[in-house]
Amino acid sequence: MTATVLQSVDDTTMRFAQNELSHYLRKMLPENSQDPAQASIRLVLNKDPHQDELDHVRITMEEGQGKIEGNHPVVVLIGVYQLLHHFGARFVRPGRNNEVIPSITMDVFNQPFSYDHKASYKHRGVCIEGADSVENIMQFIDWLPKIGFNTFFVQFENPYTFFKRWYTHEFNSYWDKGTFTNAMVEKMSRQVDEAIATRGLKHHRVGHGWTGEVLGYSSKFGWESGLRLPEEKEKFVAEVNGKRALIDGTPILTSLDFSNPVVIPKMSDVVVQYAEQHPEVDYLHVWLSDANNNICECEQCRKELPADQYVRFLNYLDQELTAHHLNTKICFLLYHELLFAPAKEKIKNPERFTMMFAPISRTFEKSYADVNYTQDIPAPAVYKRNQTTLPTTLEENLSFLFDWQKGFKGDSFVYDYPLGRAHYGDLGYMNISRIISRDVKYLSHLHLHGYISCQELRAGFPTTFPNYVMGQTLWDKETNFEDLRQEYFEAAYGKSTYPAVVKYLQKVSDDSSSDYFNAIGPRVSEQMSKRYQRIVAEARDFLPVIRVALSEVTGTQKKNWEVLDYHRQSTQKLAQALSWLADGQTDRAEAEWQEFVDFIKLNEKFYQPYLDVYRIIEVATNYAGFKYRDAPVQE
Repeated sequence: MTATVLQSVDDTTMRFAQNELSHYLRKMLPENSQDPAQASIRLVLNKDPHQDELDHVRITMEEGQGKIEGNHPVVVLIGVYQLLHHFGARFVRPGRNNEVIPSITMDVFNQPFSYDHKASYKHRGVCIEGADSVENIMQFIDWLPKIGFNTFFVQFENPYTFFKRWYTHEFNSYWDKGTFTNAMVEKMSRQVDEAIATRGLKHHRVGHGWTGEVLGYSSKFGWESGLRLPEEKEKFVAEVNGKRALIDGTPILTSLDFSNPVVIPKMSDVVVQYAEQHPEVDYLHVWLSDANNNICECEQCRKELPADQYVRFLNYLDQELTAHHLNTKICFLLYHELLFAPAKEKIKNPERFTMMFAPISRTFEKSYADVNYTQDIPAPAVYKRNQTTLPTTLEENLSFLFDWQKGFKGDSFVYDYPLGRAHYGDLGYMNISRIISRDVKYLSHLHLHGYISCQELRAGFPTTFPNYVMGQTLWDKETNFEDLRQEYFEAAYGKSTYPAVVKYLQKVSDDSSSDYFNAIGPRVSEQMSKRYQRIVAEARDFLPVIRVALSEVTGTQKKNWEVLDYHRQSTQKLAQALSWLADGQTDRAEAEWQEFVDFIKLNEKFYQPYLDVYRIIEVATNYAGFKYRDAPVQE
């Protein structure tokens, strides 16, 4: 009993797709059968330069003969996983040991099946954040096409910052700090690049860091701080409060003086050189500094909006890339001061550029679909140099997007943050999942062509349902949220027991608040204090359900129940700390917060893939209001 897989062209991703389909069919089909039946599945790459850019897959299966056809190699790979999904496979978390792979018979190949689908959106991706091992990144990249994504974005020149946080165990002194060298990073970075290329994923790169590159600081070191600017480079740096210096000693936070005639050519040269050396990068992100209220205040710069200077630079960069015969796509950013649209300048060659809308301070208690677009969109705020306050409402954020769209009609997507820090406030992950679903479904109404999630890769606590919803809905925006919920939780927790999990996590979500955790709204709130107390009780009362389930399930489902129990225990501590915080009892809140932090630090070695300990501590101390970060180990 065999299933033969053939692919039409000799291409790395096509070979990988062939191997993947063969691998999973071997796992699904019974062994040592004497049945001579055979099936043949052909993988066909059909590139048509006249087709639109949307990924398009066709699958047919009849009388033992099948074909998976796609217009890009990654689409054929996604088609492989779509066929496996049809056969009952469920990829509920990153990592092969977290998959639910059913047994099938050769009869399935004789049952007619037809699937013809164009992806709902062009851009469907994730951008790295948090603290990550190379295994975390590799498993996450492997997971992306299995749930419909086609894009991975590596911030900076390489993932140095994200590796450093993990391999030096920043914020977790219960781990010994291991060896960490640039040579290690270079080797692991090559592995990441190869994983992206093998799967044919769209490769996005860099982002912030170009301003530091102009000053001689490598973007690979991310938010490196404690540096001092040489005197001869001060003329390139923004004048802020009468000084020209690195902001907080950090190049990535520092703006440039774009009225200096040397700055635009110098920054353009850096970008062009990178593009020449990295043809594997499909979309090169060229952003300015990663801070607000640090724009140059010199006499010449005061005459223009930051966005006018930015667009002038982008047009110059386009000319230089063209002169060097480079077709690299450039992503430009609407973020901080650059939310304010230019008053005079316009992008001259829209085909070169993709506009990225990054509403980093938005609420996630509400979806784009909830906005009253006929009444509630205000006029964009008036720019006041170095006096901006980031908008929290969707209406304010969207007013900036719509203003930019008046002058730019080209390719665009939203760069959003539901799993970058908002998810820590939704302790059950259910409401943030529904917001993601509704946001994604509404993107076409906003004339946006997709979504890249800036997020922790270890965002699986208690589940990876938010990412599952994101990928599947970006692939097909008609996907029903309730159907996805049943599919995911039944696979992850078992057919008879998953409804109890859904009910419990929904209660936890309903009493949570992403806004409260992320410093939107008052810090003292009797209502929030009571809601967090209810979560403590809900988590405590769910223990008997977990005990029964753990005695009945096996394999992947057993691991998911174990993670859920660990989540239940830690949630009791975190919710209690948040309850004290909302009640104004800061000393009791800090004590309970320390209990929570110690608990997750001590358990990180057992549950590392599921919760980013570094990042939740960072977000909670920067936003939620807790003061404790890390402490030396007590001997």
